[in-house]
Amino acid sequence: MRKVFAIVRATMLEIGCDALALLITMAALAVSTFAPALHYHQFGEPTRMAREAGLSAILVGGLVFSIFGAVRSIRREIESLTIQMALAHSISRGMFLAAKMLGVFFAYLLFFVTVGANSIVAIKGAQIGALVAKGDVSRVWGPSLATGIAPIILPLIIAAFLNRFARFRFTRTAVILMALISILGVFYRFDISLIVRFFAPALALMPLAIFFICLSGAAASRLNANSALSLSFIVVASSLFLFGSHYLSEISAPGASEIPWGYIAMLFAADLILSCAALLAGIALFDERDLS
Repeated sequence: MRKVFAIVRATMLEIGCDALALLITMAALAVSTFAPALHYHQFGEPTRMAREAGLSAILVGGLVFSIFGAVRSIRREIESLTIQMALAHSISRGMFLAAKMLGVFFAYLLFFVTVGANSIVAIKGAQIGALVAKGDVSRVWGPSLATGIAPIILPLIIAAFLNRFARFRFTRTAVILMALISILGVFYRFDISLIVRFFAPALALMPLAIFFICLSGAAASRLNANSALSLSFIVVASSLFLFGSHYLSEISAPGASEIPWGYIAMLFAADLILSCAALLAGIALFDERDLS
C-alpha cells in the first residue's frame, strides 16, 4: 500500500510541476473572474453570469486538465522507461495504472477547489455590486474583483521570488498558492449557503472528469500521446449532448428549489460504472503491452 501511495503522490507532484497544468488553471481562473466583470449582464439576476462563468470554467477547464494530465503523466512514465522501476518493486501493471489515475484525480481535485473558490468570490462580488448600484447598471464589486484577480497574479510573483532566493519549484509553488489564495478569498463575507448552492452543481461536473481521466489513461497506456489525446477529445466532442444532464446551473440560483442530491448521486454512480469499465479496459490493454 505504501508503494501505491508513493505513485499517487509522485503523480500529483508531477502534474503540479507541469507548466501546462499551471496555464490551464490560470485560464480557468481568468474566465471565472473576468467573464462576469468584462461582459457583465444581469439576465434578470445579477449573479447569473458569475455562476455560469464559474461552472463553465470548471467543466471545460476540468476536462482539458484531466485529459492532458492523464495522458502526459502516463506517457512520460512509459517513454522514459521509469515504469520498469516501479514494476520491479512488486507493483502489478493494473495497480500502477490505477494509482496513476488516482494521482491525476487528486491533482484535478486541487484544480476543482481552486476554480470553485474563485467563482464564489466572483458571485459575492456580483451580489454586492447589485446592492451598491441601487438601480443603476450593476457591476462586480471592486474589492471582490481584486480578490478574484489576486490568485492569478500574486502566486506568480511569490513563486518567482521563492524560486530565485529559496530554490522552490516555480510551477508547483504557483499552483499551490493559487489554491490557497482562492480559498482565503471565500472567507471574506463567508456565506455557507452560497458555497453549498454553488458547489452542488459543480459536484455534478466531477464525474465527467473522473470518466475522462480513466478513458484518457486507458488510451495512453496503449497509444502514443497525440493519438490518445485525439481519441479523448473525439469522445468529448461526440458526447457533448450528454453534458446537459450534468450542467445543473439552475439549482444554484437564489430561491431555487431543494438541491437534488439524489440525482447528483445517480450521476456519480452511472459515471463511476463507466469509469471502472474504462479503467479495466486500460488495464487489459496495458497488460498486453511490451514495455521493453
